[in-house]
Amino acid sequence: MEKRMNNPALILGVNPAIQTMMGSIYQSGISPELLEYVGLRVGQMTNCELCIGEAIGKAKDNPITRDRIEYVLSWRDSKKFNESEQTALELTEAITKLENKYESVSDELWQKTEKYFGEKERSALVVFISVMNMFTRINVATRQLTAEWA
Repeated sequence: MEKRMNNPALILGVNPAIQTMMGSIYQSGISPELLEYVGLRVGQMTNCELCIGEAIGKAKDNPITRDRIEYVLSWRDSKKFNESEQTALELTEAITKLENKYESVSDELWQKTEKYFGEKERSALVVFISVMNMFTRINVATRQLTAEWA
């Protein structure tokens, strides 16, 4: 399989804006490890081989994530994730699927999210999940086989 085109973000010159946004997410106070799990879950759900490979590669270099990354796919049945991490993964699935439009993220799920994450962390989660979905859709549509975001 060959890529269809160079990464559209590079062609349009929007990478500086993306990097600024990602920097804000990582400075929000949310755990970088949690973001790795969330990013992997988005990649799994959207069938982005590149995203899955990138997440697993990063996780192997981090002793905190290395032992838990393989459980992301089955997070609901795994005892490896605490309640706040499970809530973030549940939010990831709800935002990625968007099955019921505005009800996709139920009030109950949002209340759980508020319980575990402050406003800045919730903002970071919502934006990160959305950005990861953008990345996976760009990668799948254009058949990106290697990372070309720099």
